[in-house]
Amino acid sequence: MERGMTGDQVLAALWRRKALVGAITAAVFAVGAAVVMTRPNMYEASSVVRVEPQRPGEEMVQRTVSELIEQRLLTVRQELMARPVLQKAIEEMNLYPELVSEKGIESAVVQMRKDLTVRVEGENAFELTYTSRDPQVASQVANRLPALFAEETLKLRQAQASRATQLFSEEMDALAKSVSTWERRIAQFKVDHMGELPEQLEMNMRGLERVSQLMQTKSEELRAAEARRSDLARARNAADSEAGRLEAAESGLSRSLVNARTTWTEDHPEVKRLNSELETMTVRRKDAEGRLVADRQERARVATLIDAIQGEIKDLQTQAEAFQKRLDNTPRWAHELGVLNRDYEIARTKYQSVVSRRVEAEIAEGLEAKTAQSLFNVISPAGVPAVPARPDRFGGMLIALLVALGLGVLTGVVLEMRDDSIRDGHELRQRLTLPVLAVVPNMQGKTEKRVLMPTSQTRSGISSPTTLN
Repeated sequence: MERGMTGDQVLAALWRRKALVGAITAAVFAVGAAVVMTRPNMYEASSVVRVEPQRPGEEMVQRTVSELIEQRLLTVRQELMARPVLQKAIEEMNLYPELVSEKGIESAVVQMRKDLTVRVEGENAFELTYTSRDPQVASQVANRLPALFAEETLKLRQAQASRATQLFSEEMDALAKSVSTWERRIAQFKVDHMGELPEQLEMNMRGLERVSQLMQTKSEELRAAEARRSDLARARNAADSEAGRLEAAESGLSRSLVNARTTWTEDHPEVKRLNSELETMTVRRKDAEGRLVADRQERARVATLIDAIQGEIKDLQTQAEAFQKRLDNTPRWAHELGVLNRDYEIARTKYQSVVSRRVEAEIAEGLEAKTAQSLFNVISPAGVPAVPARPDRFGGMLIALLVALGLGVLTGVVLEMRDDSIRDGHELRQRLTLPVLAVVPNMQGKTEKRVLMPTSQTRSGISSPTTLN
């Protein structure tokens, strides 16, 4: 049965089982030492990368990549542990060839994540540590991974800037088509309503005023022409009477001259007088008839003039009605044209805004490309480690020794606690209520052995002897 033990009893028990304890301790230590000594050397190489602030600032150039480069530190570990970076490093540097050939690239990526440690240092730097069996490989990977991370980050930022520029270009093309459509609609509207547009209002008013003045002038000319025609109509009767009178007088003189000639010779004074009067009367008659023809021509001219003036007045009235109609329609077309111009201005403003934004996006894209190499600065490159980082062989041997001693001691104690043997009279008196009559020593060999009569809980009170070692 199990029982409690004092420190002295533990030491005595371990001494009695020193061979077993020593064997267990030696075996466990040998196994632990073998494990420690057979573990491969692992070398660690570290590099420190500083993230430089972006220049120039946003007060000078509006960047299309909204995320500041300093914010990448918040997710730098996740990004460095991402498959694209690690897979590129594995393929480029031929890491884990056996693992890649046996289990594929995914297993190599998982193993590399275990061998890689990323720790943020301060507000704008991070430290990358890589562990490998080869110190050269550890140094090369620790120096190459920051460059790959920078390349992927810059590639992503440049892709974002390029996408922004492309988006602005596509939007600009769409808005350019919209602006062209509105311009065509406005141009067609002006063609359809030419002369009735708001910008032609003043011209129409001046045209109507000019036509009104011309109508007034033509009306005055028409009144003058009609007055002239009236005067000519009144003078026509008088002219006709004078011509008739002179013609009658000429006829009378002609008859008188014929009668005189039948009576007197040509040299007679009466004949000469009548002949002279007839000639004078003939001249006067012809003159009267000429005036009559001129009056008729003047009356015809005045009639033609009146007709022309009336036609001009009619045309002017038509023009005045056209100008008035234009003036009446101008407010209606002004509203519709205002709506068209408003929508056109909105589209044109959007287009101009997008054009300016695209120009800024192109500038920002160029700046991203120019400042790409200065965003990540390796301030402490990784060197080739001279000593392995692990395993700690001295510490491992010490731990193996402590574990071996612990297992040996634990084995001895457990065996002692499960041993029911009684080894001396004091222990016998503690465990039995019967008096001890005698202790017989065992004199065999060099080791003293004593044979006791152990007590028994049976009714007889005595059982078979027990040997005490």
